[in-house]
Amino acid sequence: MDNDVRIAFIGLGIRGAEAVERITHIGHSRITVLCDLSEDKVESVSEKLVAAGCDKPFACWGEDAWKEACGRPDVDLVYICTPWHMHAPQAIYAMEQGKHVAVEVPAAMTVADCHRLVETSTRTGRQC
Repeated sequence: MDNDVRIAFIGLGIRGAEAVERITHIGHSRITVLCDLSEDKVESVSEKLVAAGCDKPFACWGEDAWKEACGRPDVDLVYICTPWHMHAPQAIYAMEQGKHVAVEVPAAMTVADCHRLVETSTRTGRQC
């Protein structure tokens, strides 16, 4: 467990919920945080994780809950499954909090945001 990658999921719609399920099959990974705008989505996915034998993750929901998820000390990787326009800002914020990032495509909506992602990754030493 000490070598597990501790993962926060932001966005638990269809793609996010399916990604959570897929990650449960990857060794040395542990979902420590679930985050969404909707409390119901967070609770539903959390219940499925517990039923599958996983530890109950920290749950947060609401407009700015994703910032709380990114800032938690029990997170190594932030997996972003939110609407496209939020991908780059959330990925940049997560890297600035010292987290590595996995993001659904597209990672950015503009060339300028692509440059910001690369610059932030280079400056922080975090992978995106």
